[in-house]
Parts: sequence; C-alpha cells; structure tokens
Amino acid sequence: MNMKIIDVHTHFFPDNIGPSTVKMLAEKANIKAWGEGTAASMREYMKKDGVTVSVNDPVATKKEQVKSINRKMAEFNKTSKDIIAFGSMHPLYREIGSPTEELEFLAANGIKGIKLHPEYQSFYPDDPSMKEIYEACAKNNIIILFHAGIDFAYPDLVHATPERLLEVTKVPGLKLIFAHTGSYRMWEEVYAQLAGRDVYFDVSYSAEIGPEIMKKIIKKHGADKMLFGSDFPWMRAKQIIEMLETLGLDEDTREKLYYKNAEKLLQIKA
Repeated sequence: MNMKIIDVHTHFFPDNIGPSTVKMLAEKANIKAWGEGTAASMREYMKKDGVTVSVNDPVATKKEQVKSINRKMAEFNKTSKDIIAFGSMHPLYREIGSPTEELEFLAANGIKGIKLHPEYQSFYPDDPSMKEIYEACAKNNIIILFHAGIDFAYPDLVHATPERLLEVTKVPGLKLIFAHTGSYRMWEEVYAQLAGRDVYFDVSYSAEIGPEIMKKIIKKHGADKMLFGSDFPWMRAKQIIEMLETLGLDEDTREKLYYKNAEKLLQIKA
C-alpha cells in the first residue's frame, strides 16, 4: 500500500527472553504469535507489511518491573527511529515508589506514553486509587494506552469495560488511547458509551470486527480520533490493513487513520 503507516500498538521483549515469552503468552491465550518477540523480528514484519513507525508498549506485570522497564526503554529510544518505545507504570507502584516522580522521569526523558493493562495488572480503570497516576500523566503530557475489553488470557472477568473506561475520560487533560477499537469484542457498547468521547481508539487486533459496526464507530467517533494499531506479535499489520481496506473509507479518513492522527498525537513526522 502506497501510504505511510504508524502502528501505535506493538510489543517486543528483551532478546534473551523474547522467543520464550511469546511462546508462553501465545499458549496461555491460545492464539498465534508472529515472529520471535524481539525488536529485530518486529522490524522484519514492519518491512513485510509496509509499516513506517511502530510504538512498543511494554506492560509491567509487577510493580518492581516499572523502573527497569522505563530505563531500558529510555535507552532504547536514544538509538531507534523506526520503533518508539513507551514506558510503563503499575497500579501498585505507589507501594514502593512515587508514581508522580516516575512519570516525571518519563517526561524528562522524552517518553511519550505508558501502557496500562487492567487484565494483566488486575485493576479496574475507574478505581479511585488510580487518581495519582492519571493526574500525573495529564500534568506531564504522558499518553495512556489502555488495553480495553476482553483478553483471551482472562476470559472470565473483564476489568476494562466501556462503562468503566468512560470514567477515565473525565480526567481533565488526560490523553487516552483505548485499544482494540475501544474495547475488544464489546463493540456495540463502545458505539453506545464511548464513541464521540475525547479519546483515541486504536484498531489493533480488530481484524474480525464486522464492517458495519466498524464504519458506525468511525462515523460516530470521528476520523480525527482513530489510530492504526496491530498488537504485533499477536496480529500482523497486514491483517488490519486488509480489514480496513474493505470499508470503502475516503482518502482523508484513511490518511488520518493510518498515520496523520498518530503524527499529531505523538508529535513526530513519520
């Protein structure tokens, strides 16, 4: 496809644990993984699928991982142009450190966002204890990318429902991305409760979404607030592109979705 693509939702792991981590997570969720789970493997698939820039979104599954992830990602960004790393935060980090100070560290080191995963981190987005993290992100211009909706690894309990995510959109000045077109496999609720709010949706892992509900969500939410995402290595950009190209979107909407909105949000030029 002859268009720039910024993939705001991807994951890689350290070279020494990438293959084993991807294998373990794929088995836990009973889904296919692409590649080896490393930055080099991500770059191979970026080239195959025509992705210009990817954003790596690490998840701290333990509060003790936050500082080490953030320092590794800050170091990674010093030499990487085609992959931009976000940082991490954990809901219980306050037990061992200051979330505000750590988010100030991210801002001072040019890290543009964090990933929060209510399923893997076992919290509800509207829990009042998250207030410090949300307000510090807003103050420091840190984007929060939320996993949203069902996760195959935790199918019996959904922490990040549209109803709960709606409360987070009320935090003044907070820049938000809700993954998987607002909430995975909860798209009618997304259309009813979240579409049109002041939040971005990425379309990661949404290849299965029906064209009618996707077009309804884009129309109600607005093309200016849609972002391209894949969730690599769990889904390839190619699979998302194939889905989007069946929708008959006009050129302006396609440009915004594939790269222009991300350029504006991330303050980059792909």
